[in-house]
Amino acid sequence: VVIGAEIEKIGAKAFYNCPNLKFVTIKSTGLTAKSVGAKAFAKIHKKAVVEVPKAKKTAYKKWLKKRGIGGKQKIMGK
Repeated sequence: VVIGAEIEKIGAKAFYNCPNLKFVTIKSTGLTAKSVGAKAFAKIHKKAVVEVPKAKKTAYKKWLKKRGIGGKQKIMGK
């Protein structure tokens, strides 16, 4: 899944329970903890990789974990 640069909001449970979702690319730099809904990325593939803008990696990593990314899943800056 590629989340475009113009996206400002991701709803609650947007990708919830998508066990085949292995790779997510977030191109948007405008997302915040408040603009991404609860459990938006919960229960995706156990070894999923999430690519985020390099400049926002620290901030995104902090709140993506609260939105369901964790365990063996990786958050990478690109």
